Amino acid sequence: MSRVVAVIAPLLAVLIAGCGSTELSDVQLRKRATEVCSTANRQADRIATAPTPAAGIAFLDRGIAVFKPELARLRTLKPPSDLASDYRTSVGAFSQELSDLELTVHKLRAGEDPVAAIRSLERWLEPLEATENQTWSALQVPACVDR
Repeated sequence: MSRVVAVIAPLLAVLIAGCGSTELSDVQLRKRATEVCSTANRQADRIATAPTPAAGIAFLDRGIAVFKPELARLRTLKPPSDLASDYRTSVGAFSQELSDLELTVHKLRAGEDPVAAIRSLERWLEPLEATENQTWSALQVPACVDR
């Protein structure tokens, strides 16, 4: 039995270390967050703008499909203590933006007027985007600014 433990223990240590359970340095956090946001930005840039308000659901669905994995990846990063507050604020604002997008899609599917729904969404997103952009800028991660 001790041979099994001797083989499994190092493997378990490697797996735990690879799960993002340790705090990143400032440079590591910036690099990894930049990679995450840059990947999502490239994907989002390929989404064609909705030609009509009625096409808004498909447009928002495509954006949500890009932003959900981005948010999940950002949540796995462990910021250093000196950046933790701003990082939590950035990720929290991004999470709320994603929730607002999903709520808008739900409303559109329920028959809400597309123009009214999108205008409401813009009003909800404006302060969140400002907060998010301010904190990503403070964190020095420009790839995550201006989604």
